[in-house]
Amino acid sequence: MRASLTLLAVTWLAARTAAAAEPPVRLVVKPLLCVIDKAEDSCNVTFDIRWKSVLPGEYCLNDEAVPAPLRCWPRALSGELQHRREVSEDFIFWLAPPAGIERAAEVKVEVLRVGSDDRRRERRTRHVWDVL
Repeated sequence: MRASLTLLAVTWLAARTAAAAEPPVRLVVKPLLCVIDKAEDSCNVTFDIRWKSVLPGEYCLNDEAVPAPLRCWPRALSGELQHRREVSEDFIFWLAPPAGIERAAEVKVEVLRVGSDDRRRERRTRHVWDVL
């Protein structure tokens, strides 16, 4: 009996420690990277945004490019949103209480530009052993 109580206590403590290690609010955004060709100025992306919280609360999703929140969820544990946007530079999505200065979670979306007008990058490189 004492061994089973000890095992139960250890299991409870391990579960409690794992829960404490999780962040209170988790924000997931896909995709996290926008790839722009050299002929383009920006890309149109539909972002799949999901969040989850340990405690229920009112959370608002914000975007650096927009002054007002994209959407708010009252007394919620989780939420999701699909947001279409034209992207030309790095920016951040964040989740915070309404009119809150402190961010509960944030995710950075990065822009990668491929191709270059620099001719040095386009010339053929030679292998070290290519003597002739």
